[in-house]
Amino acid sequence: MIKNTRQHPRYPVDLQVTVSARDRQLPARTRDLSRTGLCLVTTYQIPKEVRIEIRLVLSFAAGGYSEPLVLVGRVVWCTALLGSYQVGVMFVDLDRDRARHLQMLVAILDGSPSDPSDDEDTDRHGDPDDPFGP
Repeated sequence: MIKNTRQHPRYPVDLQVTVSARDRQLPARTRDLSRTGLCLVTTYQIPKEVRIEIRLVLSFAAGGYSEPLVLVGRVVWCTALLGSYQVGVMFVDLDRDRARHLQMLVAILDGSPSDPSDDEDTDRHGDPDDPFGP
């Protein structure tokens, strides 16, 4: 049995996102999300080490949408999957405000209350001890 060594749990979530990479905007969907990264599914291959911008927008049952949460990430892996690509992304350069908004989203997925006054270091660059990526 493989032991899960991740510092932060992943939460399965299907959100439509826009990925900006190398002056192109690509449609994608999230497969899962954690405090340090996410997995995307897209029809475009994105090479490893490419820096990307991800715009997450939540849609609500009443037909409304959230303000976009813009996160910057680095592609850690990209694999072909049934005519699409799965892309593993590690968040980089999270400022305090973006980290707080990301934590609120993760708290919603987790079902736990979010504390925006969390004193934990919010300038995240991923988990360097995670051998499997974000």
